[in-house]
Amino acid sequence: MTPEQTFGHYSGAEKPCEYLTMVFSPLSVPLRSRWRNNGLSADFLGDYVTTFLPAGNGTAAAYIQTEIRHAVTYIANELLENAMKYHEHTADIPIGLHLELCADHITVSATNGVGPNQAERYRTFIENILNEGDVSQRIVQQLEDTAAGKDSSSSCLGLLTIMNDYGAELGWHFEQHATFQELMTVTTRAVLRLKMLTGVAA
Repeated sequence: MTPEQTFGHYSGAEKPCEYLTMVFSPLSVPLRSRWRNNGLSADFLGDYVTTFLPAGNGTAAAYIQTEIRHAVTYIANELLENAMKYHEHTADIPIGLHLELCADHITVSATNGVGPNQAERYRTFIENILNEGDVSQRIVQQLEDTAAGKDSSSSCLGLLTIMNDYGAELGWHFEQHATFQELMTVTTRAVLRLKMLTGVAA
């Protein structure tokens, strides 16, 4: 079993934050029935976070709320879908979706269980993302590979889009599961700097 590992931008909140955690049972509903629920959960997080943003009647305030809501919704949906898709379905390890809202940033993270082989594939994928300097070029290459039938996976494109379109900082944390010690849990975390989204100073 590979020891605990962290990749990319991964750290806990330095200051008290508003937070919300949603937990899903991986065994109660077939995966194909989860997709609509994933979208509803992501929409909820997007709506939830806007209730803590500065209120205002002006166009600028409405624009900022819309931008942040769209970013949180997209990222939450992408991370949750990946967590559901690549989860180790032989073990009853809950899938978590977590939101943190601090003064200058928003964090969205998803946690799921993975087997050794899936964990190793994911580590290789992460290292490829982190070693690629030009994210926009990687997106173009991914689209070309998908069109040519070289790669049927959409998870790479989704995470690259999170980085490219929203300026999110991505991080990953792997650790051995306390109960199912042959498995690991992986947390994928996206940090949105509010000034990157809106031009608003922290």
